[in-house]
This record gives sequence, C-alpha cells and structure tokens, in this order.
Amino acid sequence: MPYITVPEQSHRLYYRDYSSNKSGVPLVLLHGFTLDSRMWFETAEFFKDDYRVILPDARGHGKSDAPETGYSRSHRVEDVVALMDALKIDKAHIVGLSMGGTTAIGLALEHQDRLATMTLVSTGAAGYKLGGKISMIDRLARKSGVEAARKKWMQISLGWYGEGQEALRESLETQMREHSGAIWLDPMRGKYPQETDLEHVHRIAVPTMILVGERDRVFVPIAEALHKRIASSSLTIYKDVGHMLNLETPTRFNETLKVFLNEQR
Repeated sequence: MPYITVPEQSHRLYYRDYSSNKSGVPLVLLHGFTLDSRMWFETAEFFKDDYRVILPDARGHGKSDAPETGYSRSHRVEDVVALMDALKIDKAHIVGLSMGGTTAIGLALEHQDRLATMTLVSTGAAGYKLGGKISMIDRLARKSGVEAARKKWMQISLGWYGEGQEALRESLETQMREHSGAIWLDPMRGKYPQETDLEHVHRIAVPTMILVGERDRVFVPIAEALHKRIASSSLTIYKDVGHMLNLETPTRFNETLKVFLNEQR
C-alpha cells in the first residue's frame, strides 16, 4: 500500500496516486472531517487523464495512522507538505472540502509557494465559530466515549440526505463508521493555539475559487467572508445544494473545477 512516513512524527500517511497522467501540475484533493479519500473517487476518475491526482487520508482518518495526539490544523498542513516532499511535488493545485478547505487555507498561509491554485469547497476557517454542535460532540466523547460521539455526529451529518440520495448517504456513513475517532480523544483537543484566518487571508495571492451550497447555511457566511478578503478569489453559491458539492452535484462540480484549472494553464 502507498504510505509515507512523516519526518520526526513517525506516523504513516496513506495516499492514493490516482492517475494515468504523471506530467503537469498535480491535483491534491483534501477530504472532510471523519471522512477519507473515498469521498473524492468520482472527482479523481474525472481528472485522472489530465492530472496526477493525489488523494491523501489525513492522520486519524481512513487508512492513515491515528496517533494519540497531533490533530491541529498546523499538523495537517505539515502532513500535506511532507507528502508533497516525499512525492517530489514542488507545486500543486489544492482542493479542500470542509476540514480539507481549512487545511488548504493553512497551506496557502504557511507555504503559498507550493500552491498553483486553491479551491475551497464548503470550507471552514480557523477561528470562525461553527456553532455549538462541534463542542457538544467533543463533550459527549469525553463523557461517554468515541462511539457515542460518532453516533451523534452521524445523526447530525447524515440528516441532510434522504430519498434519492441513498448511495451518497451509505458512502458517507461507511467512512464515518470506519473513522478512528482518535481526534476526539486527543488530550490537546481544544488546547491548541488558536488561529484566526480572517485576519490573515488577505495575504493569499494564488488564484482561488470558493464554492458553497446555498442550503449549507453555516458555511455560506464563511465563504462570503473569505471571498471578501481574498482579492484573487471568485465565489459561486450552488442553488439547492448542501455541504457535499462534489457528491450532490458531481457533474457540475467537476466541470466547474475543470474550467477553473484550465484557466490557470
């Protein structure tokens, strides 16, 4: 299996090198919280003939190792840089959804020279409060354990998907059930240095595309705030779509991303 070991950390990161085209600027797709690289399979299939598509599993997710601690945004950024270094990727198109978008922002702030473009999908932002649901799940994990937290998290996250979306729901549910849950048990959870992206994203100069679903009401204000502060960005709000744009409306998402990437060639 394809793994790299993160220097000085000793944990392994799993990744999929999902492409038939090894030339050009690679495309790195970063998944959401409690999900893994499987959420990007359809997108990877669409782009594999034109790009070297890299799908990493974040630490504690998918097939990557789940260390006891080290689950801050800075740790995720460090892991992506280590992966790019190991694969000899100097620069990449970075696409991140939700947690993956927050990681992408961290990459752009700390290692802007490694990004050819950045695409933020239903993204969070460090320092932007998402309401009480996240802290509620954290408290539940400390009080009642990982499985209780997982059950509640799945109830909240999968409630979007009903009739006609059974396959999408089943895929997300499988990934969530197989998630290690280690992040909830991290003794440093809630104690890492606080970052405030909105105070710093004006420094981002790489071409940036921001996508968000109209029904994803918690994340629309984040998308708008980021667009206002990143001069090199565009913003598209998908009507009647929720959080998982690449899975809810894959054809439109893939075509939109293709146009954006082609414009940067």
